[in-house]
Amino acid sequence: MSRIMKKIGLILATLVLVLSSLSLMNVKTAQAAEAAGETKIVVGTTKDVSALPLTIAKQANMFQTNNINVELKSYDSTEELNNAITSSEVNVAVTDLVNYASIAKKANWKIGSTMPGYYGLAANKKYKSVKKLKGKTIAVNKNDSSKYYLKQLLKKNKMKLKDVKLKNVDPEATRVSDLKDGSVDAIVAADPWISNAKANGAKILNKQNLKKDNGNVLIFSKDYLSKNASSTLILIDTVNQGIKTFNKNGFMWTYNTLADFGASDKARGYMGKEDVSMKKVHRVKKSDFNKAFKYAKSQKLYKGKVSVKKYQVKLKGVK
Repeated sequence: MSRIMKKIGLILATLVLVLSSLSLMNVKTAQAAEAAGETKIVVGTTKDVSALPLTIAKQANMFQTNNINVELKSYDSTEELNNAITSSEVNVAVTDLVNYASIAKKANWKIGSTMPGYYGLAANKKYKSVKKLKGKTIAVNKNDSSKYYLKQLLKKNKMKLKDVKLKNVDPEATRVSDLKDGSVDAIVAADPWISNAKANGAKILNKQNLKKDNGNVLIFSKDYLSKNASSTLILIDTVNQGIKTFNKNGFMWTYNTLADFGASDKARGYMGKEDVSMKKVHRVKKSDFNKAFKYAKSQKLYKGKVSVKKYQVKLKGVK
């Protein structure tokens, strides 16, 4: 009987040791995970499609699964986003190349990768083509890529910026309201705002292809980059996971986010019917960078040498 009890005692002692070891391993794993996510990644975006890979990641708990501490902050205007960037309210942001050029000298930030996104041109339904907008008033934000997009679109239609009247309106929601009440004849905006305009009765005359590079970028505070290399790589990978999920489900996966951004039910319905996909994030092409910065320089938004090497950081996993 005593032998049996000794064996039982030995087995119990072994189990205690194994359980203790497992518990210690779990604690160490949890501590390592906590250390990896010690610096909170605060990402600032405007309320448009360029933010969707991040909002999808949040909705699907991808940040938690990948063990990074991420907070998303969305802003109603580019000016609000820029203030958040320059005041260090955020340490990562989604913006476009032209707007980035406008703050490049004020903020010590670097371009990490491309991001998906697009602009469109919506006009009062009586205007059936871009050429019909000659002499008409178009609302844009002169400090970001909306005016740059319009310039390129007009050129394709053998027109110039001087052929139209420009009204500087930063918040995209205000541009939609201005078009609805007749304050302007057309607007340049991203979705969901361009679809909101359509829901109000406007006609979409042109829209960029979501799968192409349209100048949207993911930028990082240089101070953040210097201390959080591993978290940055995980964030990039998580953004790509969000893009993969979008490509499987389209805008339907983002209905709640789009509503939070200000999309009407009718606008979300339009977007839900679109067959769209996004490219994985990658390095900004030198040619795209140079064109955007040279444009920004011509508009007196940027001064200095145009150098992609100066402003783009090399990140593993971003090709």
